[in-house]
Amino acid sequence: MTRYLRLLRLFFSTDLQYELEYRTNLVLDIVQTIVIILTSIGAILVLFSYTDVLNGWNLGAMLVLLGCFYLVQGFGELVLAPSFEKFMEHVRLGTLDFALLKPVSAQFLVTLRQFRVTNLAQMGLGGVVIAVGLGRLPSVGISEGLGFVVAILCGFVLVYALLLALSTLAFWFVRVDNLMALYWAFLDAGRFPVDIYPGWLRVTLSSAVPIGVAVTVPAQVISGRLEFVGLAELVAGTFVAFVLASRFWHIGLRSYTGASA
Repeated sequence: MTRYLRLLRLFFSTDLQYELEYRTNLVLDIVQTIVIILTSIGAILVLFSYTDVLNGWNLGAMLVLLGCFYLVQGFGELVLAPSFEKFMEHVRLGTLDFALLKPVSAQFLVTLRQFRVTNLAQMGLGGVVIAVGLGRLPSVGISEGLGFVVAILCGFVLVYALLLALSTLAFWFVRVDNLMALYWAFLDAGRFPVDIYPGWLRVTLSSAVPIGVAVTVPAQVISGRLEFVGLAELVAGTFVAFVLASRFWHIGLRSYTGASA
């Protein structure tokens, strides 16, 4: 485990040095992130100027959920999106061999190798939005706080498992970019509670594309809207999703024909 943590630190520091070479671009990306998040908060404030509760969600809970959305989205864009895009490119070009020959887990190396450091700002601002939302809610206990940490980590793993499964299709299809675009479209829907959507979309956001679960459940936990049983089901479902996605990836890997074949 220590070895993999050292590798992650090395990957991150390398990409951070690259980002710092273009500091103006770095600043502009951060400013853009701030504007987008402030716009989203403004939309929530406008919405709640007409109502006090949206299907059981008050303003504080909605701000917490919005913060969770930016945490999950930021994590996906920080490491998962760039890594999986590079992985699919390696498969198309037949250059995945270079990763497969390394003395570490190939799945780890190709799925957690690339970082877009500027998205740390998005995650940090997401944390600020959560803190603001919590200020409008009753006091949060230790159990809710610990449950939130578990739930948000499960959200990260669910997004990882989904992107791993989608990108694995690159072993059989030339391009799977349209599927990835579909994922990002569903991710945008996650900025609102999954239970406000129609039945068919609610089921999709909770099962086939579990973005709603990854975002909504952590907000439910920290605002005291979810029982322990629901959190336990989330942990179990996340474990199953990760195992199935990893097995699917290894099945796809057997079909890979690299440049050295």
